[in-house]
Amino acid sequence: MNEEAEQFIGYLKYFGPAVEAGRIDVEKIGNSLIALNKLYKKYSRQKSGSISLKLGGIKKNCTEIQIFLEQIVPIAHPVVEATTWMVVAKGAGITEFGKQFFGTLGQQLALKVFAQGEKLKMKKLYFENNEPYVMVVNHKEEEKGFPKTIYDNQREYSAPMRDFVQLEDGYEDRMEIGYYSGRNQKKLVEINTEQLKYFESEKEVAFEDRLEEKFDESLAGEVRLVGKFVDYYGMAHEYHFSFQARKEQEEVGKQKILCKVDKTKITEFIDLLKPENQERNIFISGLATKSSDGKVDKIKIEWVSFDQNYNPHQKKMIW
Repeated sequence: MNEEAEQFIGYLKYFGPAVEAGRIDVEKIGNSLIALNKLYKKYSRQKSGSISLKLGGIKKNCTEIQIFLEQIVPIAHPVVEATTWMVVAKGAGITEFGKQFFGTLGQQLALKVFAQGEKLKMKKLYFENNEPYVMVVNHKEEEKGFPKTIYDNQREYSAPMRDFVQLEDGYEDRMEIGYYSGRNQKKLVEINTEQLKYFESEKEVAFEDRLEEKFDESLAGEVRLVGKFVDYYGMAHEYHFSFQARKEQEEVGKQKILCKVDKTKITEFIDLLKPENQERNIFISGLATKSSDGKVDKIKIEWVSFDQNYNPHQKKMIW
């Protein structure tokens, strides 16, 4: 039986003197594609799939790299094989999925450009087409609206976006991101070398400074972590313990995660640091904030358990 693919095509275009001369740095393009794959995984949360990386041909005055997202479905006639980057994803509606992924990428890039390397202030929350949006203000007091999910996830996307934007003045001066709608191209955002500084990740904060930072619950989201408590810092600090994840470290990070806990339970948490309790992983859940590179930074713990299936909201059965 033959197969045909419901197909979505996104694209990256590069412009500049090196491209016009018919040459483009393979390492830069490779770094962009690796970062794009990381961004795709963050968006889709899919850890597997058949992925093939291939570059498109050089066109006059630009290099265009096409990105295919395809879902294979059985049909009765032959198919033309894709010759660019193909991501095989499961699930219906791959065209809409592709538009949403590239739309998210474009908005995250646009948010970085609007912020211009400075921290944004949220002015108000509002709704547009029944979707929550935030009005943000940059350091120049300019205002712009973005979907709330884009604003909330900006830190998580920060590090791979820095690697995604690969440009060099005098060589590849600018890049364009978009996708195809039929035969037409829909341009989402354009980045140039003058804007590179906006994508630099924030400087790493010293551990001592992290201990002094307040927990900002407005930036926190629910997480569940697996690992071990590694340190106790006493009653003088807002964060009494640190926790280190032992699983999914690529997403969570290997750093010490600062823990804010109910003071009445500190003795119980100290008990978890004893050697006999360090032999097994511990499961914790609560509201967590993230660092500039998208790793879990601090957590306000709601519950702790040795049982991975623990559910504090599950009603206990009475026999």
